[in-house]
Amino acid sequence: MLAQGAPPSDTRVSYFVPAADGIFSAFQRFPLVGIQDWDGLAQEEDFYLQLLKDPRFAKQVGNVVVEFGGAAQQTTINRYVAGEDVPYEQLRAVWTDTLGWLPTVTSVGYLNVFAEIRAVNKGRSPAEQIHIWLGEPSIDWSKIKTSADLPPFTQRDRHPSELIQSEILAKHKKALVIYGAIHFRGMDRMRSLVEETYPQSFFVAEPYHSYAQVADATALERSIPPGSNPVLLLGQPLTAGANALLYLGPVSGLTESPQTPDLYLDESFRREINRRTVIISGSPMSEGFPPVSPKYLTK
Repeated sequence: MLAQGAPPSDTRVSYFVPAADGIFSAFQRFPLVGIQDWDGLAQEEDFYLQLLKDPRFAKQVGNVVVEFGGAAQQTTINRYVAGEDVPYEQLRAVWTDTLGWLPTVTSVGYLNVFAEIRAVNKGRSPAEQIHIWLGEPSIDWSKIKTSADLPPFTQRDRHPSELIQSEILAKHKKALVIYGAIHFRGMDRMRSLVEETYPQSFFVAEPYHSYAQVADATALERSIPPGSNPVLLLGQPLTAGANALLYLGPVSGLTESPQTPDLYLDESFRREINRRTVIISGSPMSEGFPPVSPKYLTK
């Protein structure tokens, strides 16, 4: 059974609220709100922009920690979101100088997050601007020749956990944390490493993206009035390791984000990304990557 609005007195009943309202309400109780990022889900990436545009975000939160950017380029992204002009090839290193993305970050929606923060920050004093933190560990690809040169992949959880503790929690700040689901689950993952020192600091929302996520997906989709999404579904536990389900629309309508054309149009860039892919995976990039247009997700 679903109800809209305030938490019902019957704790067995799940309820839903407008998603942005639910996220900002969670920030009243938790310093960190994590959204499990389903790589390339266009509607989820659009929701990130909705949150960033909301005046409450800059005023009440002010920080974003993301998986789709490498710490080696923190100075570059700081300049960009502060309004400075940054050449595209230099800016592109923000989302391509990463360790864990194969072959690289290509979803336009992630790039839009950086652009939206820049737009929101325009005309604001430095103290009022949104700050974005790049969570992927620092890596200098010019020095990586073989897999033996790679930093340990455990740093993909340790680096953001240390960043969140030192730059956010130790300074009594708040942050939206956008990371893949695996980093919120299990031991020695980002969330567990943070909560070893700062217990129960996370509220986590997981996007609804598959019929298999809930016991009766048909009933769930029918219960959400058309045009009301995105909503945050709370109350009755629905997913492991998450506090809420982020409903972005019926599964049949969810799509993948458009891809940047760089890997098609910039041959030297494609060669470099292919070199990195071979070092990490042992195999070259697929000739057909990325797809040329958005497509519906597998249900």
